Amino acid sequence: MSTYGLDGVLSWTQAHHVASTCARQLPDTYARLDEAAGSILAQPILTLSADPVVDSAAINGYAVCGEGPWRITDEATLRPHQAVRVRTGDPLPAHTDAVLSIAGSAAQHHGDGTVTVAGIDELTRLPDERARPEFGSGISREGEFAPSGALLVPAGRTVTPSILAIAAAAGHDGIEIVRPPVVGVIVLGTSLLSQGQSRGGRVRDALGNVVPAFVAACGGRGNPAVRAPDTADLLLSEIDDAAVDVIITTGSTAPGPDNHVRQVMRDLGAHWLIDGVAVTPGAQMLLAKLPDGRFLVGLPGDPQSALAGLVTLVAPLIAALRGAPPLRSYQSAVLFADTPAPEFAEDTRLAPIRLEMLDAAQVAHPLADAGPAGLSGWAQADAVGVVPPGAGFRGDVVQYIALTSR
Repeated sequence: MSTYGLDGVLSWTQAHHVASTCARQLPDTYARLDEAAGSILAQPILTLSADPVVDSAAINGYAVCGEGPWRITDEATLRPHQAVRVRTGDPLPAHTDAVLSIAGSAAQHHGDGTVTVAGIDELTRLPDERARPEFGSGISREGEFAPSGALLVPAGRTVTPSILAIAAAAGHDGIEIVRPPVVGVIVLGTSLLSQGQSRGGRVRDALGNVVPAFVAACGGRGNPAVRAPDTADLLLSEIDDAAVDVIITTGSTAPGPDNHVRQVMRDLGAHWLIDGVAVTPGAQMLLAKLPDGRFLVGLPGDPQSALAGLVTLVAPLIAALRGAPPLRSYQSAVLFADTPAPEFAEDTRLAPIRLEMLDAAQVAHPLADAGPAGLSGWAQADAVGVVPPGAGFRGDVVQYIALTSR
């Protein structure tokens, strides 16, 4: 068993389901438009006023009153034989009977500085003082497009730039969203380097920037990673100080006296949800709920295993906290080649794949574990294939979790 020394080992499907269902949606909160992108809309966005607010010009032209010809004026209230030049969307002066279009009018300038406008006969296309627009034409009436309180965007939608645009156009300065989870990251280990190449028996930290970025891509708010030596006292202190909804640790998840995550969880009286998953890579991932309601996800220090843990546990946990609708199923593709074998026969294999449409079928090209820390395949992947035990051969149909928007 690839999870030797762990308690309550789950299959990948079970672990993914637990992470998807163990958390309740966080409370609603008001957010400014500039900080709401990517969150889930908690309340519908409604119009704040009628659209249009008042009777407005539906076309460019002249607001006219009575019969023509009309003398151009700038009065706020029209009298018979008067007109005001208007553009589409302009509020109309009082006593406007219709809006005469530019194309259907002819203006005449007089020596005294006044300007009159007349309609054009539709048959002769000549100015005709008797021609006038039909009463009410060219006018958008108050509330014609939407009354006050009309639905613009329903609750439950992810806030996109287009949604932000319509909210701003409707006059909103902020909207009600499901509060996105705040996630703290603790990178454990004294031998990790924060910059430069591996040297002197120390290796470069490949996860400190990755985990917050992954959290942000999932719709959470990832705090910059904190680096800490792997000691129980320091880990307890960091967990106690973290004012977050979720804590993610990297490293120190293997059973044994030199790794302290499990010891600290037991000292804190955490409720264990997942202690090991039958998966390659990432078997030693864990998930627990602290007595104060915060969640802790323990990711292995090996970069491939940590990425597997992000996909398996972190993504569904954040989705549940932020109120995203549960994903009932994943898309599938036909394997174009065999995937690497899992470490043990009962393991699910998470295999980075490149997707391609071939003869109207979605096919998956498994990518090799190569490059620094074996991450070349993950770096080039469109998705991660979820290969169940006993599968993974050319022609098998497997589900996959997308990694890019493609």
